[in-house]
Amino acid sequence: MLRKLFIIALLSGLILTACGAGATPTPGGEAPPVVADDIAVIAEGRLLPKESVQLSFSAGGKVVEILAAEGAPVKEDDVIARLENSEALQAQVAQAELELLNAQQALKALKDNAALAAAQAQLAVAQAQDTLDTAQRRLKNLNKPDLKWHQDQVDKAREALTITQQNVVITDIGALKSALQAAKDALEDITTQLNDLKDLEARYPGGFTEQTKDAQKAYDQAVDNVRVLELQLQQAQTGSSNAVEDAQKALDDALRAQNKALSGPDAIDLTLAQANVTMAEATLKDAQDRAAKLQSGPDPDQLKLAEARISTAEAALSAAQAALENAELRTTLAGTVADLNLKVGEQVAPGQPVATIADFSGWTVETDNLTEIDVVKIKEGQGASVVLDALPGVTLRGTVTHISSIHVEQRGDITYKVTLTLADQHPQIRWGMTAQVTFDK
Repeated sequence: MLRKLFIIALLSGLILTACGAGATPTPGGEAPPVVADDIAVIAEGRLLPKESVQLSFSAGGKVVEILAAEGAPVKEDDVIARLENSEALQAQVAQAELELLNAQQALKALKDNAALAAAQAQLAVAQAQDTLDTAQRRLKNLNKPDLKWHQDQVDKAREALTITQQNVVITDIGALKSALQAAKDALEDITTQLNDLKDLEARYPGGFTEQTKDAQKAYDQAVDNVRVLELQLQQAQTGSSNAVEDAQKALDDALRAQNKALSGPDAIDLTLAQANVTMAEATLKDAQDRAAKLQSGPDPDQLKLAEARISTAEAALSAAQAALENAELRTTLAGTVADLNLKVGEQVAPGQPVATIADFSGWTVETDNLTEIDVVKIKEGQGASVVLDALPGVTLRGTVTHISSIHVEQRGDITYKVTLTLADQHPQIRWGMTAQVTFDK
């Protein structure tokens, strides 16, 4: 078809040349008028879908699952096939995602609890200072004991022991013993009364029933009273004994401390006291250092560890996702599975094209035979008529959307690729059909 058009154009040029040769020259040697080039630019091209892409696995392996058929619609990022071990890789991705989530939550908790941690650190400083003060006082007392203070402690302990022995034992125990004896006397009287009523009831059945019941209740109550008072007396005696023992121990401790103060410090006690001061000073310094770290936020060391954990989790997740992506064939385009060259069980090589996805919602035409003479007559946005060889009676309209900046040499001619976008659709058009493009003048 293009050859016929070329011949027609050539003949038209020869006729115009002949007519020009026979014309009478214009006076004054003026140049002949330029004849406008009214011949339309015509090119041949191929019909292509709006967009298409070939898919391949990034890694080789055995195909174990195919999830889409040729001609099926797909969305972007759909999985259409998998290689073996993909399930294990999915589990690794899930585990890596969980670890990343845990790491992020740990960092958030560290930041959220920064104020509480700072307050706790200040409390630890106060406690460490109190411990140091106590240790220093003990060391000072060993080196220079306060004899008057020790005598006061002995006097107070002796007085406390005396009070415990007199007041607690005599008053409390005596009162309980008196109450218990009174309860026992009452029980004895009620027992006698109950026995007498039982004898009368036996001799006169029904005559003393109510009195006997009342006496029985009084007897039961008296028994309970005796038991309670016996238990209270036992507890009081035990408590009094413990109180006396505690008071005696306090006096003994005060006397031993006084004797030590009078006899001078023991070398072992001095060493231990000095060690306690040194340890308390170190503890206080550690507490102060930690409190200073937490003044402006979380502990820097813990913050670095938390951030490093997140970085490690992110790297592990990326590696797991990459491994999974290598084992899955995912679409990078929404459209239709135009070609699928896969079978379950077959081995595929990395990079081997196994599927083609195309977007048939629109069509383009690519021409690659426009010469340098014709391409200068074409511009982006220019309209054109397109006729397919397979559908000669159908004319489609298109618009130039791209003109290649790079040339290709074909059979000695310099040619450029031109792309047109069709405005029309037709149910019978197919990918790869030959098209004749006539560009608008």
